[in-house]
Amino acid sequence: MPRPPALASLFCLSLTALSCHADDVKDLDLSISTELMTRQTSYGNSSRLQPSVDLQYRTRFGALYVQDGEGGWALPAPAGWVSLGVANEPAWSLGGGVSQSLALARYGFDLPRDGSLSFGYASRIGDSHPGQLLVATLDAPLGDWMGQKFSVLGWASLANQKRRLGLNHHDDGSGWQLEQSNLLLVMSHPLSRHWTLDLGAGSRWAAENTGEHTAGWQTLLGFTWKL
Repeated sequence: MPRPPALASLFCLSLTALSCHADDVKDLDLSISTELMTRQTSYGNSSRLQPSVDLQYRTRFGALYVQDGEGGWALPAPAGWVSLGVANEPAWSLGGGVSQSLALARYGFDLPRDGSLSFGYASRIGDSHPGQLLVATLDAPLGDWMGQKFSVLGWASLANQKRRLGLNHHDDGSGWQLEQSNLLLVMSHPLSRHWTLDLGAGSRWAAENTGEHTAGWQTLLGFTWKL
């Protein structure tokens, strides 16, 4: 998955901080994944191999994070956290024909078993394909069964008219309209102390740059290394 320069800088900063505090590993969470995602689109089935880094480095003044193409700073808040960051949208997942960067502010709520539910506001960085989004993400661990860990992942967005017109999405007039909605059930099978095999399947609804939308399925097959 492409990363904007800001995320690369954040990642380098986090590695520098790690080298300076090697004796304080408890402040660092790090996992690296490689996933084969298959999705149904208006053009047929589409698959892509995408690597990802999930990093959180905690300090007395909040936490540096990099996750799913997004990086920034998070601070504690009532019942959860707030964050400011930069996110990258790959063209493959949008159906908009472009890869672009967004400035993103979130408020997240803590869920049981280290899960979270967040809501945010995002705005396009740059002049091409401008627009704004309201976004939501869900990470809800369900528990363990026979050694396997199960969780539900969800993500969705509402787009304003400026964004819909810029990406050639279907437009029913002014106001916020649903752009995409995803729900995925994931099973993680431990392979060793640091490695897991991840399998997932779920539903997907997404606007396409053909002016139509796609309702279908998506699957995930991947491996994750965790520090």
